[in-house]
Amino acid sequence: MTPIFVKNAIRLRKSAWSVALTALVLVMGCSTSMTRPRATTWTGSSIEVPRASKEGSFVPSKGLQFLVDPYPSDSGPSWLGGDVASSIRLTENRYLWLFGDSLMGSVSDQCADQQIYCDRRIGRENTTGMIRNSVGITQRADDEPFERIVKWWNTTGGTSSAIFPGTADGRFYWPLAGIRAETPVFIAANLHTRESGLIPVGNTILRITNPDADPPDWEITTHPLPNFRQGGASEPGLSWTMALARIDRHVYIFGSTSEGFNVNAVLSRVEVEAMTAPTWSAEPEYLMVDDTGSLFWGSDFEFDRLHVVRGLPGVSETTIQYDPDLGWFSYQLEPFGFQIQLYTAPDLEGPWRNSGVVYEIPSPWSTEKQECTAAAGASCPSYIAYAVKAHPELAPENGHVISYNVNVTSGVLRAAEEATENVHGFYVPQMLIGPNSRPSSDHPTSESAP
Repeated sequence: MTPIFVKNAIRLRKSAWSVALTALVLVMGCSTSMTRPRATTWTGSSIEVPRASKEGSFVPSKGLQFLVDPYPSDSGPSWLGGDVASSIRLTENRYLWLFGDSLMGSVSDQCADQQIYCDRRIGRENTTGMIRNSVGITQRADDEPFERIVKWWNTTGGTSSAIFPGTADGRFYWPLAGIRAETPVFIAANLHTRESGLIPVGNTILRITNPDADPPDWEITTHPLPNFRQGGASEPGLSWTMALARIDRHVYIFGSTSEGFNVNAVLSRVEVEAMTAPTWSAEPEYLMVDDTGSLFWGSDFEFDRLHVVRGLPGVSETTIQYDPDLGWFSYQLEPFGFQIQLYTAPDLEGPWRNSGVVYEIPSPWSTEKQECTAAAGASCPSYIAYAVKAHPELAPENGHVISYNVNVTSGVLRAAEEATENVHGFYVPQMLIGPNSRPSSDHPTSESAP
């Protein structure tokens, strides 16, 4: 792979487009607006694999961070940050990025201390401060660097709104994982309501039948995933949006089943030929265990027979990808933890093993609430890091690129808005680069059960 270089000057474009969308807190309108952000410069050098102090360690990359950071628009609101940050290969030189809740407002690129952006201010008029999802597109010419990610969202009646429509009954989408299979792009998304908060109320595949078009021209169909469980006091939850991966004629859908902090990964699959049919209805096969303990794929769903993928924790979202040297790999953070760990496996079905810590989340994101309170009082902010994703398209030869997200532990919107305006980097995916190797032996590892 050719090393990626960041251009000294990049002219960006952004479009806010209009279709009839329903989002949780947004008022419908009928206007369309188009804006073009100002050019922004980056004078950094080439993006290269760092010489880390420990084998397998990752470090922040200013060049990669520049690709995803906010930038000011010439008119209308600017994208200030969003989580999820999954990237999907459309072609060799064009990638789609998914973002969940996205903060909107104003931002400056006339900054001190060589900062790429500064002075983020949430737009609180006409409920434009947050939209439920947005996307980005980055592309490059052959053997050229990727351009900065251009963010897209909808604008109706002068108000920013989500790019993927909500439902008529007030549910909205959080897109978490995606993959291109033949022509369409398939996005695994959670359905949420204001009342459900972080707990999804359903799973859906969003199918984009013409993903090579610009987002305003996308044709999107929705396909509910069966056998979702919201969970509760009497039964564990089950959600099918953890990650997507393709092998030959199947797309594999990783799910997570949880009961408290005991979260396991489970697996289903759908034939690509069926997914690309015009009248597709999602009817997955599930990896299950028979009475003799043998694994089999079956379409007759039985929760108690689901095979728990050995050695791979079940998280709400991650990436599952293949590397010739590592095999199948996934980067994860434990819930409320601050160590990014590498998991590897020879086969998708497992067994997986914890191959060690590749990055320690730094302060202020790693400040635990009780320590923060003891040092500075009860008003000291507390953060949570989550959603580690790999981005092979951005990685130079013999390197890996990952991102993670940071939010407030409380989950309160006002607290997130205050952190956005006062803490640089908050709620912007944090970009890391590292070598293509396992951590050194001084990092803890644990073998999965045989």
